[in-house]
Parts: sequence; structure tokens; C-alpha cells
Amino acid sequence: MHRRLLPHAALIGSALAMAPRSVWAGKYDLDLTRLATVSATGITQDNAGFRSLVSELGAVMAPRPADPADSLGLSGFAISADVGLNTISDGASYWDRASDGEADRVAPTLQIIGRKGLWPGLELGGGATHLFDSRMWAITGYAKAALHEGFHHLPIPTIAIRGSFSRLLGAKDLSLTTAAPAVEISHVFGLGKTFNVTPYVGYEALFVLARSTVLDATPNCDEFPDSYNMNCPGGANGMTNEFVFRNAGAIVRHRPFFGARMIFSVIRLGFEAMFAPPGNRDGKLGGRSIADNSKLQQQYTFSMGLDF
Repeated sequence: MHRRLLPHAALIGSALAMAPRSVWAGKYDLDLTRLATVSATGITQDNAGFRSLVSELGAVMAPRPADPADSLGLSGFAISADVGLNTISDGASYWDRASDGEADRVAPTLQIIGRKGLWPGLELGGGATHLFDSRMWAITGYAKAALHEGFHHLPIPTIAIRGSFSRLLGAKDLSLTTAAPAVEISHVFGLGKTFNVTPYVGYEALFVLARSTVLDATPNCDEFPDSYNMNCPGGANGMTNEFVFRNAGAIVRHRPFFGARMIFSVIRLGFEAMFAPPGNRDGKLGGRSIADNSKLQQQYTFSMGLDF
């Protein structure tokens, strides 16, 4: 590059670096400040809307079993990618307000998970779940204990208990954790020496704990009284418009599920259907009852992976 052009190139580069950049946000990224109404007298929080929103979001981001009751065995290892189709109440006011009306009824997710068998009948796994068209990820893990397995040549099912957890990342101003104990039964049907099908059925109790960080309902207004606040709620008095959605107690969602896993050589394929009936466990804040108005959610998972 010619020496005379170097100062101009440096100037252009500095200008581009200092130029404001638009912040990308997907249709499922949430703005919790929209769940509050600001007036001259203060802030009115929609606590029921927040509880219903995180109830459905927790069901979407919590890990799915996508696997039968049988453990992998002492030397077993598996990895899979699970694509999930999850319904949400896109027409509900809490989704429309928090997502600016952009959320669709079906929220797709991708779950990547690795599984390792341990002796006797124990299995551990961990991975991550991503909600497409958002910046949200959940770090997930689980442990499974097969209480009764190995009778594959007799009409006796395998029975297992399972516990899973997840921690949400990438959500603006939201802290969300899930935990879920589950029980499932399954039975292997072998076809030849390299192919088998394992149908399974189970039940999971999903617990969702959620709260927000400190939210500013009027970020463009100064909290201190001066003449610049005349167009803000509270006028020149400079009222404080910060608030928090507090944890109103554990949200409980019941999730029965059924599915089937097929293994051919080292290739595993699976399908699972899970249903979460409407939430019916109210929370408590300051002696007031906070309703969970979440609706029925359907979750369908298609799994593909390798089984060693």
C-alpha cells in the first residue's frame, strides 16, 4: 500500500471501529422489561406473566431423555445430536410482550449429549441444548441407574431411575435452573446380531427455578431529579424505575414420555414424544399467590448418533 494512503486507511478503520453496531437478537430472545408497566405512580410487574413464561421456557430448555432405561454397560459410550420441536403459547400475552410478538408456536432446539456407561448399571451424561433463533444455551447433565436390566431374552422390562439438570446461559437478565427426577421402563427386541429396537415409556417431574437480575424499565431516564427528566415517568422528580422478578418458588411441570431407539451396528436412531400439561402450581410472593398460566406443551425429539 502506498505510504500516502496509510493515514487514510487508518482513519477509515478507526471510524468503522467506533461506528455503532446493531445488536442481533433472535425471535426467542427475551426482554423482561416488557413484562412491566411504567406510570407516573410507579411500576406494575406482571409476576404471573413472568412465572408462566419461564415455566414454558424451562420445559423447552430442560434435557430430554431420548434414550431407554437400559444402561450402556461398563465399556459403553454414545454420542448423539437430538433435534427437538417444542410447542409454546405464542399467542399468550407473556410471550408476545417479552419477544415483541415474534415468537412462533414451534420453538426448535438442538441437544448434543455424550453418554458413558459405568458398572453396575450406572450411566452418566452431559452436553448442551441450544434454542434456535436465540442466543440461549443450556448446560445439561444427567445420571441414570438401571435397577433391573439384562433380561433381554425374557419378557421382563428394564426399570431405571434418572436425574437431570440444566443451567441456562445467554439469556438477558434471566437466571434459570431446572432439575428433574424421572423413572422409565423399556425392553430390547433384537433382530439378528446387529440390529435391535428398544421401545420405552416414562414419567418426569420437572422443577424450574427462575428469577431476573435487576431490570431498568426506563434505561434512557436519569434517576436524579433534573430538567432532563420532564418527558420520563415521574417527570422532574426522577423516580427510580428499577425492579426485579423474584423467585416465587419452584415451578413443577409433569412430563410423561414415550419413544423408541434403534441401533444398527454402531448407528443409533431414535424418536421421542413428551407432553407437559398446563402448569397448575402457584407461587408465593409477599403473601400473594402468583399463578402459572402456562399451556399444554408438546415436545418431539428426533435423535441420531453413534453407539460404541
